[in-house]
Amino acid sequence: MLRQFKITVDGKAYQVSVEETTAGAAPVASVPVAPAPAASAPAPAPTPAAAPAAAAPAATGAGDVASPLAGTVVEVHVKAGDSVSAGQTVVTLEAMKMNTPVSAPSAGTVQSVAVQAGNAVAEGQVLLSIG
Repeated sequence: MLRQFKITVDGKAYQVSVEETTAGAAPVASVPVAPAPAASAPAPAPTPAAAPAAAAPAATGAGDVASPLAGTVVEVHVKAGDSVSAGQTVVTLEAMKMNTPVSAPSAGTVQSVAVQAGNAVAEGQVLLSIG
C-alpha cells in the first residue's frame, strides 16, 4: 500500500511516498528530487535584541582573581589595601538566581579591585588582584 505524506523540514515542504510492504515490517520511503511547493510558511520569529555585552575577559596574571562564571557582581567584600587570607570570600557573584562566593586563592594584600556591585562579568574576567 502506497501512502503520501507532506513533511516540512526547516521551513521547506517535501512530498514523500511511503510504501507498506507487509504488516509490521518497516516502511520504505522515497523522497522526490525537488521539494513540493511550500504552503505559506509562518514568518520566522524576530530575533531579540542582543543584551549589552559584558567586558571581555582580560588576561590573568599572578595574583589576579578571575570570575569562575559569567554573572553579575552582587557584592565586593574587600577594597584595595585590605589584607586577605587564603579562602576568604572576596566577591559574591549571582548567576541564574544563585549566589556564588569567589574566594582569595592565597593570602596577601588587595592591590586593585576591577569590579563593583551591579557589574556584569564574563567567565575568566579579572575581578581583583592580590599581591
